[in-house]
Amino acid sequence: MDAAFASPAPVVASGAAGGVGFDLDRVRATLMLLGIALHSADVFVTAGNWLVADAQRSAVFDAMVALIHSFRVPGFFLLSGLLFARSLGRHAVPELLSRQLLRLGLPLLVCWALLNGAQQALLAWQRGGDPWLAWLSPPPMYHLWFLRDLLVLDLLVLAAAALMGGSMGTGTGAAATAAMAETTHRASGRFAARLSRALDRLAARGSSHWSLVAVTGTLFSLALLLGVRLTGRAYAVAPGGLSLFNIAFHAPLFLAGLAMSHRPAWLNAWLRTPLWTLPLAALAAAWGEQASDTLRHALAREVALAVQLLGIWIATGAVVGALGHLRSAQPGHRSSGSRLGRALIGASYTIFLVHHLLVVVLALLLLPLAWPAAVKFALIVGGALALSLAFHRWAVQPFAVMRLLFNGRALSAPAERPARAAAGRA
Repeated sequence: MDAAFASPAPVVASGAAGGVGFDLDRVRATLMLLGIALHSADVFVTAGNWLVADAQRSAVFDAMVALIHSFRVPGFFLLSGLLFARSLGRHAVPELLSRQLLRLGLPLLVCWALLNGAQQALLAWQRGGDPWLAWLSPPPMYHLWFLRDLLVLDLLVLAAAALMGGSMGTGTGAAATAAMAETTHRASGRFAARLSRALDRLAARGSSHWSLVAVTGTLFSLALLLGVRLTGRAYAVAPGGLSLFNIAFHAPLFLAGLAMSHRPAWLNAWLRTPLWTLPLAALAAAWGEQASDTLRHALAREVALAVQLLGIWIATGAVVGALGHLRSAQPGHRSSGSRLGRALIGASYTIFLVHHLLVVVLALLLLPLAWPAAVKFALIVGGALALSLAFHRWAVQPFAVMRLLFNGRALSAPAERPARAAAGRA
């Protein structure tokens, strides 16, 4: 449907999504679960203090955070581009605009005001401040920045597609409305197709290779970031914490998904990145992120940024490809694992929205206990996942208003059916 949080219907992609058997649902659910692990590990890192900093720490969690950080959010932007390309081919721009505002914008506003506000109040209380004053103050975006930036990218693509549609006439009535819808529908497809033709020119000779895709993506990212910084407004922070630099940093992964949905050869090549490259890529991304801010010379910082971006492109291709091409269960095989996988897929949007607050709450509850970090980490991950699933199953799924507020599903949309075991689901 849209973004990385599409409808709960199974999505087994073919062709434009990496070949038959590439399971976008499995990738999405796994990246979502890794978000719980990432924020739980943040509690125990040795480098700096997160929102909640436990006394029991280990460098193992620093490595875990660096590893997940190298591919998780980039993977979400890639999936979002792939899924948004489908929506561009199915819906006219005005319809898709209203869908995205409802699907992304409404849950963003609701969870920013309620959940992030509650989290800010809880942290203020734990630190000896006034929780009510903190709740009434505009809270930070925290993890919701992903929805904010994704919505901005969607709106920019829709604006470009509408502009490419050209003149739509000045007629009135149903015929004019239908003509406008058809024109913008074709324009959406042309926009993605033109974007993807650039890939064909790069691969005019020979077949694509994962390293060529990673290097091309890195160069495109560097060029976009350079252009944004030349404006002199790259780091200016708009309301909600939005900045041109952050948008430009993640836009290439989103645009890659949008373009490669029309050029499966490039996508297939990128998703064949060997998994053994992941540790090296994660190390490069982590080093580049730190060095690009701390090195003295400007040229050295640019090289470090390039290393960071290359690490991200390699890590994303390796992990998304490995997850999407995992061997599925045998046809007709019914297991508790597939049932759990369907439940995770259906609840993925809700889990993304609520897990951050739950991780903070559980971490604060365990803070006074002198238990090993590994034990606390396991309890936080398990507890946040279980509570998120329970919230979706019994508070969101049965009620139309809650589905609207937390999943952006129109009030007329039917409730989700109970999850059933399905072959080939993680």
